[in-house]
Amino acid sequence: MSETIIESIEEYGLIKKNKSTKLFSKVGIVGCGFDGQYIARVCSSYGLDVIIKESSQERIDNSIRKIEENMDSRIRNWGATESEKRAVMSRIKGTTSFIDFKHCDLVIETMPTLGAGRSFEARKQVFEELEKVVSTDCILATNSTTVVISDLSENLEYKERCISIHFMINSVDSRIVEITKGLYTADWAFEKVSQFVHMIKRKAIPVEESVGLISVRMYTVILNEACEMVLEGIGCKDDIEQLMITGLGMRQGPFTIADIIGLDRISRWMENLFNEFGDSRFKPNPLIKRLIRQHHFGKETGRGFYLYDKYGEKIESTI
Repeated sequence: MSETIIESIEEYGLIKKNKSTKLFSKVGIVGCGFDGQYIARVCSSYGLDVIIKESSQERIDNSIRKIEENMDSRIRNWGATESEKRAVMSRIKGTTSFIDFKHCDLVIETMPTLGAGRSFEARKQVFEELEKVVSTDCILATNSTTVVISDLSENLEYKERCISIHFMINSVDSRIVEITKGLYTADWAFEKVSQFVHMIKRKAIPVEESVGLISVRMYTVILNEACEMVLEGIGCKDDIEQLMITGLGMRQGPFTIADIIGLDRISRWMENLFNEFGDSRFKPNPLIKRLIRQHHFGKETGRGFYLYDKYGEKIESTI
């Protein structure tokens, strides 16, 4: 009698029944902009309860609405079902108070980049508020790439549980996460976070502590150089995009990625990198500054390096 082969089908759906949540069952997210919404949806999709904190109920409602719109888009493209959407949304709750993070196993700070000094002080205050309410074994993490975790955690009592977790979110295929230990981060915290990343079906990439990590330092230089070539007339934007995609194997060109991330955000990254390293290659190119002055921030506003329709589909080039 032949042996019966049973294949797991859990990768074909978002709902994971009988999933073990011994290490993580509840994740908190402070600040729920584009990054926070992505992380909230991914964590909830893999069976974790998620609580998002914003400064007002209006912001909470807006964030939840955008997560719901993303799920609707996935349904239209056969990436999810209505029942999966209901399950995902049911696990996401909002709050305006840090006290509601009391029972979280992991809290990720995903506040927007405001500029070197302002970002640091705002994030540092968040970490200090979190330490007052969470348990001593709760992991405290930042999703920031331009503020290092050692600086954020230096005044905390339990700084060994603090770590950097940077989600790559510019593409649906970007199932990769940069993890960085700070000067005080314990090995157990790094291992626990690595297991969390594996749990949500992402690949963990260990990175030594550095402003910009690997991804942002590499990408900002690529984008600046691409903009400089456009200004010098070496090549047009669409041709540069095509060369990077077809010739170098990138899934998306540097200008398209910039529109997805947001030019205002990228400009702040660049200013922070320049302030840290003093290297002119990180200074925002004049082309980027010109678009920002015109409030052409990218896909979110419908206009950046490209124009976008109301569904976020690219229409035409703007330069």
